[in-house]
Amino acid sequence: MAKEFEKKFMHPTRRKLVDMVMSGGDYDKNTQIGYTPETIERKVGDVWEDEYNRYEKKEGYTLKTGKNSEAFNDIRKWLNEQNECKNIECKRVKKSKTDLKLIQKTGYCIDCLAKIETDIKLKGIWQEYQDYKIYTRMIIEGKIKLEQIKQSLDEVKPFYEYVNEDGSVEKWELPQSVDEIKKEIKEFIETGEIELKEIEEKRNEAFEVIRKNNYEHYL
Repeated sequence: MAKEFEKKFMHPTRRKLVDMVMSGGDYDKNTQIGYTPETIERKVGDVWEDEYNRYEKKEGYTLKTGKNSEAFNDIRKWLNEQNECKNIECKRVKKSKTDLKLIQKTGYCIDCLAKIETDIKLKGIWQEYQDYKIYTRMIIEGKIKLEQIKQSLDEVKPFYEYVNEDGSVEKWELPQSVDEIKKEIKEFIETGEIELKEIEEKRNEAFEVIRKNNYEHYL
């Protein structure tokens, strides 16, 4: 006679599996094998999170939101503001595509910007107003360019290899040493920073004229 199978020495989880097999598939479908998660009692006002969502216990229900929902709401609010004229007295209800482009560029719709610029011309500070906008754009573009050049310092190599469309490799060597190239780049950066400071001074002068005439809030 075959020796009786001793299930009592088995791990509880494995013993349940054996019972399922030996029963020929006739077993309780509600049987749980393995770890049973602990039930946590939540009170109204409790807030908790998992990997993706945030939960808040309310009276009679649980509010579930994405963990980044607040950030998304801030982004949506910012995007909506980009389509709104900054003039709190703006009366233009339906904005055209031209209005929206102008708002994104200047902050004002066609009507409001026309009125503001007419007032500025009559005030006699049109040149300073234009200079301020031009200098601001130059400063932004200049700083971005300088930052890109600064990053290129760490990427200078004695030679570069390029893979052509046909799979062939083309090698290009620097006409000077790495140290010489880096020195030239650093000198270019220093010159660029000096020029940016000069532009910032000119922009500040233009801003001061605009500020004295109480038009700085239109910038």
